[in-house]
Formats: sequence, structure tokens, C-alpha cells
Amino acid sequence: MQSASELELAPGKRKLIEAALRLTAGGRSFASLGLRELAREAGLNPNTFYRHFDTLDDLAREAVESVSRRLRPMLRRERWLAAHDEPHSVPRRACVAFFAFALENREAFLSALAEYHGTSPALREAVRVNLNEVSAEMAEDVVQLNLMPALARDTVEEICTQIVLQLFHLSHEFIGNAVQRESLIDYAERFIVRLFAGAVVLAQHETQ
Repeated sequence: MQSASELELAPGKRKLIEAALRLTAGGRSFASLGLRELAREAGLNPNTFYRHFDTLDDLAREAVESVSRRLRPMLRRERWLAAHDEPHSVPRRACVAFFAFALENREAFLSALAEYHGTSPALREAVRVNLNEVSAEMAEDVVQLNLMPALARDTVEEICTQIVLQLFHLSHEFIGNAVQRESLIDYAERFIVRLFAGAVVLAQHETQ
């Protein structure tokens, strides 16, 4: 079943985005794509591209944002449900949800990982902006759910930024190495718990 955000995209636009993600999932940059190649992969006339996008960078930004629009509410929902059920389970359940989403959206994540250090400043910025939105919402949830009452808001925001970047980069290994997936979830959970626990200890020392 398609999500609401996917249904908002015109069919031609969605096909072009999906085609671009398939073509770049192997490590190619969006800038390397040819319009004819892209249209052929999407099963569309090349002229269709300009009905939806001005440049390949525009397509790439839309691809990143379309994934982010689905990822962020899913993660927020998972955090709130976990906090309601068992607050200590929030880190693990959020990691499981994040990595499952990465696996389900393999092409998009592999493309974003490639563009994070890619040659296009516009695309590097687009990936970073969307990661910042994920981390900002995570920090907001941590504060609203009162999960780390001993920490100042700016400390929570800094930790959440580190967590999101770590999980984003770990997603490459999670996607490509089925044998290690459970251990990667365990590692990510420990990473989150230790970051927050260490920050609490530092905060206590600073107040003494």
C-alpha cells in the first residue's frame, strides 16, 4: 500500500524518482545520470522529465525529501508508542524501526549515503538538511517524553545529531550484510544508551 506522501506525487514524477534511485543505488551520483537513460529506466518519454523537474539536482532533492517525509513520522510514532509501553525500550525499538525502513528503502538510502560525500554541493546539503530534521524531531521527542530530564535541551540536541549520523552511516552495513543485522541493532542500541548515560554523568559533575 502506498503512503499518503507517495500518493501526493504525480505518477510520472514518482516513476522518475524511483528510476533515479535504482540507477544510483550502486554508488553512482545523480549528476552522472543522463536524461534518456533515466527516462528509459522509468518507461517514460524523455520530455516528461521537464514537466516535473528543472534539473537533476531538483529530482535528487525531491527524492531525498520524499523519503524523509515517510521516515520522520514513522520514527516519531515508534518513539511515542515505545515510551508509552516501556520507556527503556525506546532506543532499541527506534533502532529496529530505522534499520527496517532503511532496508525497505534500500535504493534511497544507498543513494543518500553516496551523495552525503558526493560532488554536488546542493545534494550534500539536501541530505544534511533532512538528517538534521530527523535529529531535531528526535530531540523534541526526548524532551517532550521527559526521557532525559537531567540533560539540558542543547545537550539532548547534540546527542541526537550524533545518533542520527551514526545510524545513517551504519545503514550501509545493515543493508549489505544480512548476517550482522542483529548485532548492528545491538551495537546501535548500546551506542545510544552510552551517549546519554555519559552525558548524564558529565552533567552531574558539572553541577557539583
